Parts: sequence; C-alpha cells; structure tokens
Amino acid sequence: MSKDDPFASLEGGRTIIMPSPGGRAPAPQPAEPAPSRAAMDTAAAPVLNVGLNPLLAAANPLLNLVPQLRATLSHPDPGGLKDALAHNIRQFEARAKAAGIAPEKVIASRYILCTLLDEAAASTPWGGSGVWGRHSLLVTFHNEAWGGEKVFQLLGKLAENPGANRDMLELMYVCLGLGFEGRYRVLDNGRSQLEALRERLAQMLRNQRGEYEHDLSPHWQGVAAKRNPVFESLPLWVAGAIAGVILVAAYFSFDIGLNRASDPVFAAIQDIRVKAPAPRQAAAAPAPAAPVKPRLATFLKPEIEAGKVAVRDLENRSIITIKGDGFFEPGSATVAEGVRPLLARIAEALNSVPGQVQVIGHTDSQPIRSVRFPSNWHLSQERAKAVAQLLAASVQPARLTAEGRADAEPLAPNDTPANRARNRRVEITLFAAHKGV
Repeated sequence: MSKDDPFASLEGGRTIIMPSPGGRAPAPQPAEPAPSRAAMDTAAAPVLNVGLNPLLAAANPLLNLVPQLRATLSHPDPGGLKDALAHNIRQFEARAKAAGIAPEKVIASRYILCTLLDEAAASTPWGGSGVWGRHSLLVTFHNEAWGGEKVFQLLGKLAENPGANRDMLELMYVCLGLGFEGRYRVLDNGRSQLEALRERLAQMLRNQRGEYEHDLSPHWQGVAAKRNPVFESLPLWVAGAIAGVILVAAYFSFDIGLNRASDPVFAAIQDIRVKAPAPRQAAAAPAPAAPVKPRLATFLKPEIEAGKVAVRDLENRSIITIKGDGFFEPGSATVAEGVRPLLARIAEALNSVPGQVQVIGHTDSQPIRSVRFPSNWHLSQERAKAVAQLLAASVQPARLTAEGRADAEPLAPNDTPANRARNRRVEITLFAAHKGV
C-alpha cells in the first residue's frame, strides 16, 4: 500500500453520483493579491486547533493563500515559492498528526491541498509553465502530474460514508468555495455541473451537522424607547437622504484609508525574495536557432523623429516606449483619441515581424486615490490592457499579453516632475521568433 496514494485506505468500488441538487450554489469569489513574505510566514506559524473541524484548522493557513496566489500577475522566483509552499504542506501534516487525525486522512487531505494550490498557480501567467509546470506540488508529494480527476473520485468515495468522513468533506467544500474546478474546468457546462455538485455536498453536510440555532437570543426583551418629537415629525425621505449622505461619506473615507494601506502591500509583492534552490547539473542543451532580429526602429523612424515613441532594437527583442503623458488622461486608462493612429502604426510595425508581444504599463511613485483604481498597480494594469486591446484590432490576440508593474521599474528617480513624467509610460516589447519555429 503506497503512503502517497489518497485511495490506499478506501474500499474498492466506483464513484457514486450524489442526488440531484435543490438549488444553485454561489459562484466562487474573486481572488485577492498574491502572498507576501508575511503571508508565507503566517502559513508556517503554529495554529490553534479551534472549532468543530481540526482538519480544517490545520489546513487553514494554506487555504488562506489560495485567493492570493490566483491574483499574482508575476513572481520573480516561482521555484522558490513552490519550495516554500511544499515546506508549509509538511507543516500542515505535522499539525494534523499532532491533532490526532488518522494518517490516511492526512495523506488524502495533502493530495487535495496540493491539487488546489497547483491549480491556483497554473491559472497565473507565471505558474502555467516553467519550474512549476514541470515539477508541481502534486509531483513532489504524490508523483502525479494532475489531480483534477482523482480529487472528485475521492469525493465520491468519501460521500459513501459522510458520517465518518465529515471532516474531509468539509475540507472539500471549502476548496470548492475557493474556486477549485479540476476536471470541470474543461467540460461543457462544467461550471453549472460543479455548482450543482457543491450544493449537493452542502446539503449532505447540513444533514450531518443538523440544524443550527436560528435565534441568537430566544428570551430577549424589548426596551421601550423614548422618542424625540422632532424626529417623529421629520419626513421619512429627509431622514433617508441624511443617512445616505452619511453612508456615502463613510464609504469614501474607508475606501481612501484602505487604498492608502494597500500601497505598501502591493509594493512588497515585488520585494518577495524566496531563496532559490541550488542549481543542478544538467546536460548541455542544444544551441537555439538564431533569432530573427526585429527592425522596428526602421519602420517607425518618422514617429521616432517626431518624438512620439522611442525604440530600442536589441538582439532578440525590440522595445517600443510610449510616454504616458498625453497618451492617457490623468488618472485614467482610456487612450486619447488623438494618439490612436500612432497605435495603428505600431500595430502595422508589429505585424511586419513575427514573435510574441508583451505590453507593460508603468507609473510614477505618486499614489493614486480613486474608486476605480485603488492603487498604481491597478492603474498600470488597466492601461496595459487598454493598449493591448487596441493593438488586437490588427495584431493576432494570441500574440499579446498585458501586465502592470506600477512604479517597480522606474527609468529615473521619482524626485522631480520631469523624472516622474519619464516613468509614466507604456512599453511594448516584441520578442523575436526563432527561425524554424
């Protein structure tokens, strides 16, 4: 019996199909920003075993990282991050064993958590390939490349005896609530099937837990309030208007405070430095084919001489830099009408040379405070998307990617208005295609 097999302790038999649902489950909630160093340290910290489910208590630090992983746009060291998560999974095993959870349940839960974290990473631009794509957490702990099918087979096995497996079923329900899709991601009508499955699982757990107490205080006694005649004579619409003004003012006050507090968090994401593993000896790879050297500077010579763009033709890529001032309205991601012909010329130049195109938005370090853009990270991302969408009218969309980096890569110190203007820009990078590809 393999200690890495989540089915090793379960009886044989086929996966059962749970009864038809009685309603529609809510869709998974949007993801939050990616895990910082503090979040990783929290995941590794000891956890108090409180609540009704010690298995969920042991897994909770890892579960908290899932929505943050899904929102990561880039990461300087995916391999190091994977190793840190692997260490935290081992910490989960230690916590679960210390709580007296059966070893077979710990192994099965580890399989579920590895699959959940791998899927969250695979949904990001940096996690779908490279180190993570070649050697995922599931490969590390269970020597399997994809668990999206087996997790739901395991769910069917657990559902055969919900009374004995209630803790693991609750873990599965939380994973579904965090957006885990597995095999349903690629199925026709998979989202509705998954929501129906989640509702059936919720009903099964309600049957096991029993009804909760609906009344917070069954023996409460009301207190006769002394009313003010002034307020009694006040029209209802006036009171509603006053309350509305107060609520709107409170909302904007809290929103501005939250945006101010979030700026250091977004900046800290770029500062995450996980120690990379020591390089291993590998066989020498064959030399890549000579890249096709772009010549965008020649094509865009009139625009360069007019000072509209700057172009650097390098050995394996060309970088087109567009100044943000005048290209966008201040604090906006809408491209000005007057500069759209320039993007048409750039698209024409990109179509003359094969290769992938990356659009990156940059801002200065001055914080932004608006409802639409909580931070410079959101503003730079939306500006990059706006440029990419306009280019997609002429350039194949499959060639285009968009990314925001805020003030993480300044061209000059943000100490003068002129330097800040240089840093507000959009860079369009064309990566040369290899011959024969």
